[in-house]
Amino acid sequence: MATATTARSTLREGSLGTLAGTGKLLRFQARRTRVYLTGWFAGMIGGTLAIAAAFPDMYATPDERAQFATTVDTPAMRSMTGPAEYIDAYAQSGAAMFAHQMILWSTLVVAVMYILLITRLTRADEETSRLEVIRSQPVGRRADLAAAMLLASISAVALGLLIGLSTLVMEDADFTGAMLYGLLHTAVAVTFAAITAVTAQIAGYSSTSNALAFGALAFGVLMSMVGNAQENAAVWLSPFGWAQETLAFTPEQNWVPIVVAAVVSAVLIWLAFALVARRDFGQGLMAARPGPATARAGLRSIGSLSFRLSRGLLWAGIITMVLLGAAYGSIVGGADDMFETLSETQRQIFEQEGASITEGFVVTISLISAFTATIFGLLVIGRARKEETGGRGELLAAAPVPRSGWPGSYLPIALVTATVASVVGTVSLALTGVGSMGEWSYFDEMLIGGLVHLPAIWIMVALAFACLGWLPRAGWLRWLPWAYVFIAGYFGPILEFPDAMLSVSPYEHVPSYPVEDLDWLPLVVLTVIAAAITAIGYMGVRRRNLQFS
Repeated sequence: MATATTARSTLREGSLGTLAGTGKLLRFQARRTRVYLTGWFAGMIGGTLAIAAAFPDMYATPDERAQFATTVDTPAMRSMTGPAEYIDAYAQSGAAMFAHQMILWSTLVVAVMYILLITRLTRADEETSRLEVIRSQPVGRRADLAAAMLLASISAVALGLLIGLSTLVMEDADFTGAMLYGLLHTAVAVTFAAITAVTAQIAGYSSTSNALAFGALAFGVLMSMVGNAQENAAVWLSPFGWAQETLAFTPEQNWVPIVVAAVVSAVLIWLAFALVARRDFGQGLMAARPGPATARAGLRSIGSLSFRLSRGLLWAGIITMVLLGAAYGSIVGGADDMFETLSETQRQIFEQEGASITEGFVVTISLISAFTATIFGLLVIGRARKEETGGRGELLAAAPVPRSGWPGSYLPIALVTATVASVVGTVSLALTGVGSMGEWSYFDEMLIGGLVHLPAIWIMVALAFACLGWLPRAGWLRWLPWAYVFIAGYFGPILEFPDAMLSVSPYEHVPSYPVEDLDWLPLVVLTVIAAAITAIGYMGVRRRNLQFS
């Protein structure tokens, strides 16, 4: 009887095949991620369209573009933009200038989008046992991975085409260049989707899979920067370098990097499919280390446990802010020369009334650093929601723990994470900035100019925690205030936002030190507001039902 059952099971699996049910899973995953994809699509396409529409006005004439080209043709600037071939085409094409300034940063966003998408549909579903329910149905072993990669590939092609079409609002953008610009985003998206498909087989947890994929992303960014700064072959070790080497909108447009990306992606996808059959369900190829029999004294509280679970975000924030501060600080010394080549529209971003060009530049860069540091605090709040819905929080909540202990312990962790990231980024900016200027007397001013943003950062993190307390299912809501203050702070002068719209942002009430005198009253008021929002958030956490799944 047992032999007959085994034979029927084997026959059933063989007749279905390892890809059986892929089509149904593809439709199911598309429905699950429709909001996620729509949000990313809207942001990427809308951002590209807005910047492409405004770009011609920034540098209206070939002479203005040629003048700006002399400023960006330095190792530091090339590391953040791309190959010198774009710079040579500035005078002939504003579209080439647009591509040069945009490719690294826009493809970086696309890479993040597809890393998170693939992890969500593969390792995260397996970790939370959702995939176990799916596997109980007549589907093949590789069907879920196949559906995830098909969804990623189809959406990446659609995203690339729409991004390419968005660039046609520029008068000197030709259709071929626009399609190349769009498809280079597709190439980066599929490449990082394939990389994440492999890391999802290696790692046993979604956080580890993301960490490995983001490590590959960081390596790619580093190789791109090094290769472009030193003009060597290191750029070909990076998917971002491949995208830049397409030379979109220049006379030397190159389709070879798209082919390279396709070949590498195909190899990685094949590897991911091969690894699926060589590991146990629910486990990764990289075996988890056995933990100690008893926890250390520092892990015997809810707060310390929550911090340990979130420490990866703290390290990610530290590394990101160090690199960001060093990148911006390295060009502070050349701010005066760069400012002379900027268009009137771009000067509005950096101009500060009664300030030198360098001081205005430092104030703007400090604001951007504060926006970036805030992201890591918001991610920690999101981790609290993930622990709740993933069922792990249920074990903690079953113990005699107050709501302020869990999930309330994630708020101080988020505040610490954002604060440390901001401080580290400010120190990195100040050190590299004074080094590029050769004037160490500016160190204190640059340091204080970055730290004054901390109360505004605390307000944003407290708002995210209040959303967790009162509207836990609307996880996307915590990102809306951040998106608004970023647009208002960075693009507000260009878009001519009225003062009433700008004053909503807490960052607008931070003293623009060293341009302005250091006024402690706004900082105290912002801190009090952050404390009040925190109290509201804790009220929501105590009143609502925890949602376990």
